[in-house]
Amino acid sequence: MKKWLSAGLLILGLGLFGHGAYMQGKAWLAQLLIEQAWQQALKTPEAKVKPWFYADSYVTAQLNWPAHNEKLTVLAGASGRNLAFAPSHFLPAAELGSKQAGALIAGHNDTHFAFLQHVKVGEQFTLQLQNGTLQHYKVTGSEVIHESENTFLHTAQLYLLTCYPFDALASGTEFRLLVSADMISEVVRSVEISSPDSALGISTTNS
Repeated sequence: MKKWLSAGLLILGLGLFGHGAYMQGKAWLAQLLIEQAWQQALKTPEAKVKPWFYADSYVTAQLNWPAHNEKLTVLAGASGRNLAFAPSHFLPAAELGSKQAGALIAGHNDTHFAFLQHVKVGEQFTLQLQNGTLQHYKVTGSEVIHESENTFLHTAQLYLLTCYPFDALASGTEFRLLVSADMISEVVRSVEISSPDSALGISTTNS
């Protein structure tokens, strides 16, 4: 009896180990495919490039946060499925890069947006759009809000949102950490123009 019990526990342990290895391998492959899709999207600004053929989303931007050594490609549509693979743009809010209303990117607090708990006001980061435009941002605030709060979207800033607190024992809390940032400059990718005075085709504007 003990032999059968030991054998059963061994098989169960191997099964759990194999499942864990499978999940880690799947996560690693997903990140590789998402990065490859982003590189392709930069070459085809008008296309909606999916990271894998059956994905119900596409890559749309990339966050680069040097202070925390984070470079994260953003998917379109903040659904539960998308958030499992990457931070995602909340589509009902403004378009990423908008100067008219608030744009929102959401991410899980135990994976891609775990670093937000360490972010400080004044830190700078960039957001690259699919058309190549590189926008520079500075963090202006960090606050805990209720999940039902959305009036902040009336202000034209970039917002990063994740669940709060970070060490919660149960998922699905009603509070969120909201990090807000102002655009301080942007560099627009070169375009075809006829003016000899703008032969470089690159312009920089400050907000």
